[in-house]
Amino acid sequence: MADKLNVVSIYGSLRKASLNAALARALQKLAPEGMVITPAPSWAGFRIYNADVQESSGAPADVTALAEAIRKADGVIICTPEYNYGMPGGLKNALDWVSRVKDQPFKDKPLAIQSASPGPLGGARVQYQLR
Repeated sequence: MADKLNVVSIYGSLRKASLNAALARALQKLAPEGMVITPAPSWAGFRIYNADVQESSGAPADVTALAEAIRKADGVIICTPEYNYGMPGGLKNALDWVSRVKDQPFKDKPLAIQSASPGPLGGARVQYQLR
C-alpha cells in the first residue's frame, strides 16, 4: 500500500459560490493523516456526449484528463447538488464520457457521494440516482 491514500474529488456544480464545491474544498483540509484529497480536472468544457465523435476521433483531451485522474486515484468523492430532483446535467454528461473510455477508470474504484444543500432532503435524490 502507498504511503498516502490519494483521493480525487469531483464537483457536481460549476458555480463559483457552489456549496458542494466548498464542501469538496473543505474535505481537502479535513482529510485524515495519510490521505490526500485533490480536485479532479474540470468537466466544464466537455461537449455533449456523442458516440459518433468518440468512434471517429476518440475521447477529447479534457475527458482523457479526467479519466486519467480517476484511474490514478485510490478513490473518488463526488460532491454534488441536486438539480430538479436529480443529477446536474453537466455532471451526468461528464460521467457518460468517462464511463465509455477504454480501461474503465471507475472499475473497482471506491466512490463516496456527498451533498450540501439548504433543502430539506439534502441531496438524497441525486445520491440515490448516482448510486
